[in-house]
Amino acid sequence: MLDAPVPVREPETPAAPPASPFPLELAGLSARHAGQERHALDGFALTLEAGRRVAVVGASGSGKTTLAQVLLRFLDVEHGTYRIGGVPAWELDGDEVRRFVGLCAQDAHLFDSSVRENLRLAKVGADDEELREALRRARLLDWVDGLPAGLDTLVGEHGSRLSGGQRQRLALARALLADFPVLVLDEPAEHLDLATADALTDDLLRATEGRTTVLITHRLHGLDAVDEVVVLDEGRTVQRGPYAELAAVDGPLRRMLEREEETDALLTGAGRPTFLAK
Repeated sequence: MLDAPVPVREPETPAAPPASPFPLELAGLSARHAGQERHALDGFALTLEAGRRVAVVGASGSGKTTLAQVLLRFLDVEHGTYRIGGVPAWELDGDEVRRFVGLCAQDAHLFDSSVRENLRLAKVGADDEELREALRRARLLDWVDGLPAGLDTLVGEHGSRLSGGQRQRLALARALLADFPVLVLDEPAEHLDLATADALTDDLLRATEGRTTVLITHRLHGLDAVDEVVVLDEGRTVQRGPYAELAAVDGPLRRMLEREEETDALLTGAGRPTFLAK
């Protein structure tokens, strides 16, 4: 551990945080993990304004999760710029960056405690009305209200008493309660069955409407709701634009969509994919 390279270097004298994180800008950004020869991100660019939602898609290993690590200052950039409200991110204290940019990951940790206490990790003084509103937005309130102990229901170690979908919805509710100016959702529907994954995606897109969001996903369901889709391949942006435009032309996203519908048809036994039948 002592010999391991430090993934992020904190500034000796941090800059004052900006009043607003917007615009949040990445330009010509390249980053690599320790021991890797190839950049995990290479020449990446992204601009986020308040309320803008962007989906970043690509196969496993395309650089999607690396982007999340860079945005939260868990990984330093090698080249390019990352500015938050005009201030270079590496001049800010890492905790200040993470007050602006929050993460809801596929493996978000749940503690062996109650629903209430797991939510209050995001906002210590939150009252029951605030907790219930976060659960409602994550489409989990009806389930909690139906439990004998309600908000005081124990979730078990790592959320073992919950289904995969319930764990992710509880993690989403916690992220919504924290009210980060920029919310990064890293593969929130990973490891869920298709029906649960797609329902969760629909709900999280509904819950984040009007909120600046970066949705990182390998699945394309529901992405017509976001403002822009960025397609990554081996760390490079190979296509970007509105989902409907990208799906309508021959290119990387269209090929991803065709493969997804073929796979879904095989898994559900639905026969020929609707996309290919058109």
